[in-house]
Amino acid sequence: MKNVKFIAVLALLLVLPAVLFAAGDSEKGSASGAAQTVEIWGWRAQDAPVWEQVQEALQAKGANVVIDYRPFAPTEYDSKLLVSLQGEAGPDIMYTRRLPGERTQALIDSGYIVPLDNEIDFSTFTQATLNFIQDGGSTWGIPFANQIVGVFYNTDLYEKYGLKEPKSWDELVKNAQVLKKNGVTPFFVPGKEAWTLAMQHAMVGVSLPGQDFIKKLIDGKAKFNDPQIVDLNTRLDSLKQYYQKDFMANSTAEQDASFALGEAAMVFYGIWGTSNWKELNPDFNFGYFPVPPASASEEPYAYVYMDGSYALNNSSDVKEAALQVLAFAATPDYGTIFSNTTGEMTAVANVDMPADRPVLVEAYKTSTSIAAEYLYWVGSPFQKGKPTPYSILREGMQSMYIGETTPKALADKLNEGVSSWYKPEK
Repeated sequence: MKNVKFIAVLALLLVLPAVLFAAGDSEKGSASGAAQTVEIWGWRAQDAPVWEQVQEALQAKGANVVIDYRPFAPTEYDSKLLVSLQGEAGPDIMYTRRLPGERTQALIDSGYIVPLDNEIDFSTFTQATLNFIQDGGSTWGIPFANQIVGVFYNTDLYEKYGLKEPKSWDELVKNAQVLKKNGVTPFFVPGKEAWTLAMQHAMVGVSLPGQDFIKKLIDGKAKFNDPQIVDLNTRLDSLKQYYQKDFMANSTAEQDASFALGEAAMVFYGIWGTSNWKELNPDFNFGYFPVPPASASEEPYAYVYMDGSYALNNSSDVKEAALQVLAFAATPDYGTIFSNTTGEMTAVANVDMPADRPVLVEAYKTSTSIAAEYLYWVGSPFQKGKPTPYSILREGMQSMYIGETTPKALADKLNEGVSSWYKPEK
């Protein structure tokens, strides 16, 4: 009996380390062949089914990877991430914001994330998209979503009054004149929310005055109070006669309701509004076009900006597996999963958008063909200091629209504010 007990104990001692080792493997994985778990943190709860499908796709390709996606409330995400990284922990892959931006720049400066240029094929992204996650000659994340802003219009009203998508600013104004003459509110503008007015200015600016002029602004060869900016301000100030009555008192919620119910023909807004409009009115038919340039002989541009990216934690102990996930996130296969699941525009080029979302199809096509490379709103070099054009335009546009300041005075205020700190390298 003593020999039997001794053999049983000896067997247990031999098996126990193997059991414990296997248990450790199941948590993060190892070289033993057990699946490696890649932990991902983000602020988008709606992305959970995306990562489930990514895991299935990777495993179908033979990758021994398990994805553990953990979404946090957007208001809590950045603080939780930073505290975790400071404790030398955190996820293997983290959602990051666009550059220039203090939050992502802090991750770079602290060495928490690593450049991916030598690890990932970025040929599936346009340079306009990559600009939002590049700094110091390196690419710091995999862009996952793009937003696009421009003019959204009621296609039924356009058809009813024989209107076409405008190719010039004058054609846009003429469309507004026809609509107003027929008792239709041409534009609904939520002037109460100042950020929408700064966005309106910026989306017009990429086409009028346009890319050449904005490039000169960035290079320090033009000023924000040059005649081109004064002209832009003047055109917008003149356009307000086609806005709804008392537009400075209205919000985006009121805009959405009015537009979706056919009370206004056009809005200056972003692609994120489309789901809400369809929810308010499932039978609503609408289209999209970028703000037209001054002349039909010029090319229009669309204000497109990256809405987030995936970065690699420098302290990850499963970097090889994490890079497999990141490499897949840079492919059209991933882009298809993302857009079909979320109904949003993937940042990956050459992806077929869901056919049942024609506006998404059109907006995506525009975002990958005529996205503006030179900007002065979000994602621009002018976001690196204060005051930014965005912060000045928020209140400045409101003041101009209510007649407290002039188009020229607004341009002077823009130039004074930005030039106080922006010193481009000559």
